[in-house]
Amino acid sequence: MMLQVTILILSIVALYFGAELALEAAEKIGLYFGLSPLVIGLLLIGFGTSLPEFFVSQLSAYRGQTDIAMGNILGSNIANLFLILGISGLLAPIHIIRREITKQLIYHIILTTCLGASLFFLGVGIASTVLFAAFFAFYLWVTFSEMKKQRSVRVVSDEDDHEVDELTFIVFVKLVIGFVLLFLGGEYLVSSGTVIAKEMGVSAYVISAIFVAFGTSFPELVTALIASWKKKNTDLIIGNIIGSNIFNVAFVLGSIGFYDVGTNGDYRVEFYAICGAAYFLLFLNLIKKNFTIIPGIIFLSTYIGMVIYWI
Repeated sequence: MMLQVTILILSIVALYFGAELALEAAEKIGLYFGLSPLVIGLLLIGFGTSLPEFFVSQLSAYRGQTDIAMGNILGSNIANLFLILGISGLLAPIHIIRREITKQLIYHIILTTCLGASLFFLGVGIASTVLFAAFFAFYLWVTFSEMKKQRSVRVVSDEDDHEVDELTFIVFVKLVIGFVLLFLGGEYLVSSGTVIAKEMGVSAYVISAIFVAFGTSFPELVTALIASWKKKNTDLIIGNIIGSNIFNVAFVLGSIGFYDVGTNGDYRVEFYAICGAAYFLLFLNLIKKNFTIIPGIIFLSTYIGMVIYWI
């Protein structure tokens, strides 16, 4: 038990430094290419912090552990929305009223609708894989088109050019090291947390929905905490969360459809929670309200309620 606890602590340390390096490097790389903090969070950080979910779900689906694969994906999205965004809202205002964010929130709702179709009608098989692949291709096309527009209107000072050009190689090295630490930290956090949970007599469903999901979402949590604590580029937070959720569902859940894992469990509560959060964020955006302390308390309380429900 003590060995697993030690591994757990070291995993958290690795995740912290991995998130710190990835956040710093992704921001500089994005600025070099003229990207906004939102797009940086959506693509670079969102994809990088979703790697633990991808590998854990692939291994689980391949081994026939459907509950762990599904619990990991749905639980991670719930943790991203309610735990990470909730805590971030308590630390710093999350600006979600810009038009660019409105588009991402709409895409998030469309994806949530596709998720409902997969869970309740299509099942997690080839049909859902095709559906998610179509959405993911469209989403990447729209995002890269937006990137081109941003680069075309970008104006950079000589000082900025000098700073980024001078650090280009080092920045990419930091990004790679950060992602490696995020992956290793998430992997060992999941494995050690699972062993500890089993020794404590916790069920497999609770392990997948809480421990595994929390472990694979921990990179997003650390990244968001660093950004909100520094109160700098908080667009990265909402971009990271939406980007991670999109990668989790469209890419990760879509990819395990090849294993035809099915949907034997009852995921209605999880779906309603994700759907409610998606519409609530769009509602705040439309009434021009940022995500602050009160919404943060609501989201964090909802996550606590979900954990109680799972237990």
